[in-house]
Amino acid sequence: MEKLLQDRIALVTGGAQGLGAAICTRLASEGCHIVVADVNEEKAIQTAQSIASIANRRAIAIKVDVSDETKSSNGEPHGSGFGRLDILVANAGILISEEITEFPAEKWRAVINVNLFGYFLCAKYATRVMKKQKSGVVLEINSKSGKKGSFKNSAYAASKFGA
Repeated sequence: MEKLLQDRIALVTGGAQGLGAAICTRLASEGCHIVVADVNEEKAIQTAQSIASIANRRAIAIKVDVSDETKSSNGEPHGSGFGRLDILVANAGILISEEITEFPAEKWRAVINVNLFGYFLCAKYATRVMKKQKSGVVLEINSKSGKKGSFKNSAYAASKFGA
């Protein structure tokens, strides 16, 4: 029986652990080949190996800092070797909590850079590939904090509301 997403290529940012790893596993179970993209290369490799052995899908790991354009735009879909990109799941995110009056600007900026600017960069380069293919889907993982802020989470709420 053919799976819903048989032989589609999915790239998941922040795919090495937690929700990202779960998304990778589910997409693989639906037939996708997976690119596990994460700043934690060691964990990304472990996740890719696990997916490949469990789901019998091709899965590779790449080290990607979504907030650094020079490390997010290496031409071909994030250097995946697949030659195309059908699904981008922009899942990478960080949460740093501080009271606004004490929040160091560099930490606030780090949250915005990963959660908002990082999403922009990934979508920018993924959609270039998808536009040439005349197909593709971009999914951005958000948070209820994007609708309503929460205590000491000004940067996180701003980044999720912006995305």
